[in-house]
Amino acid sequence: MSSSSPLSAGAHTANINNLTIHYKVLATSPNLPPLIIHPPPWGVGADIYVNAFARLSSHFTLIIPSPRGNDSSDRPADASAMSTRHVVADLDVLRSHLGLERMSLIGHSSGGTVALGYAIKFPERVDNLVLIETDLLGYQRKDVSFFADVGKIHAGMSVGSDAEFREFVLRIMPLYFAHPENGGPEAFEKAWTSVPSLWAYGAYYGADQSEGGKWDQVVELDKVKARTLVIVGRQDRTCGVEVAECVAAGVQGSSLEVFEECGHFPWVEQQQRFWDGVESFLKA
Repeated sequence: MSSSSPLSAGAHTANINNLTIHYKVLATSPNLPPLIIHPPPWGVGADIYVNAFARLSSHFTLIIPSPRGNDSSDRPADASAMSTRHVVADLDVLRSHLGLERMSLIGHSSGGTVALGYAIKFPERVDNLVLIETDLLGYQRKDVSFFADVGKIHAGMSVGSDAEFREFVLRIMPLYFAHPENGGPEAFEKAWTSVPSLWAYGAYYGADQSEGGKWDQVVELDKVKARTLVIVGRQDRTCGVEVAECVAAGVQGSSLEVFEECGHFPWVEQQQRFWDGVESFLKA
């Protein structure tokens, strides 16, 4: 690859659906197979995924986009254009910009919602799909205790700026771990070097609830044709086993891995099993 290649290692921008979208490429050598790591679009940013998944760059060309409205990527003029459907459309334009016919995808949490949505919308363009603690649009959770606990913490804080939003996320972070006493929340804080976007949070979740943004992915799971691995921690309270089981039941031929003693970040709480599973699946 030349230094001007959209797949050369480093920071890049692309004009996607009339927005400037930033993305990073990590690769230790040229011509490695492409693998997109898609962050959640709710404003958390891409840096924790750049840091967490960099080890895969010895075997793959990693592409980590900053979705619309996140990090330095442009916001759409209308917040209703922040929906998962819009982010999926951006991802396909990015694929074309990169010169790829097909690709593999990893998505975590609501980044999994995007990766899954892409595999539903463009099944012929995805080889491998790894969904980690994925959310699922259209699924009605049975256990909502996590959100009740988050609401109690939110009620005792002022969350009106990006800085306050970051403090709020860090305050609720222990709820995302099976064993927060083992240092997971501190590891997250250390890896999360950016300031999140409160605007993106409201816009993304609001757009997915809007009339034009609603998407029942549950009834479309059978459209996925990619080899699919679904990973979930037994103690993940935000997306959880019930969501992962629904995805795995709907995606034909998928594999479901449930990690014991693990919450929402399996690469932190079950490092060895997580990396062994992901790497062996992608290399098969």
